[in-house]
Amino acid sequence: MAKEPAPGPLGEVQAFINTRDVEEGSDVLATADSATTWLRARGVVLEGVISEAERERVVDLREALRDLLEAHHGVAADPGTGQRLDGLLADVQLHPHLSSEGATLVAGGRGVDTYLARLAIGIVEATVAGTWQRLKVCRVSTCRWAFYDHTKNARGAWCSMRVCGTRAKARAYRARQAAARVQLETSGRRG
Repeated sequence: MAKEPAPGPLGEVQAFINTRDVEEGSDVLATADSATTWLRARGVVLEGVISEAERERVVDLREALRDLLEAHHGVAADPGTGQRLDGLLADVQLHPHLSSEGATLVAGGRGVDTYLARLAIGIVEATVAGTWQRLKVCRVSTCRWAFYDHTKNARGAWCSMRVCGTRAKARAYRARQAAARVQLETSGRRG
């Protein structure tokens, strides 16, 4: 999991998704207190500890984004995931800011909504830049770590070739060997 992070604001989306380590079973957003601490460290101005409803919304958004990123491997995304994300982001405020350099989006609102708006802006900017499709989750179901695919052909499948890639290839090899043994045993009985 030591790959270089995603560029620009997409790196924040990656960091957000990786607040939960599926393999280790840890979650930085597990409680309202820990989520508040994490959000404040990200520069979010909060009046107090976020509510449990706000924490659940943040966690739901994180997991919906994680599910959506599976589509970047060519796996069909659940159509409900997009609707779930739309609902979770319905209250965020995005405002255009125009200047002689062009247009940008600016996050409006307060507290948690401001942070969620920043994430949405990062995704929009990455989509325009053509980098959004390179943010993926590890194909290993016990990992699902978000990583930025820096490969030339954008066909990376694992957060780490050294760890998850090696494990996946070893499992596939063992499965092929087992299938070959079964086939030999079956053909031996026929002869």
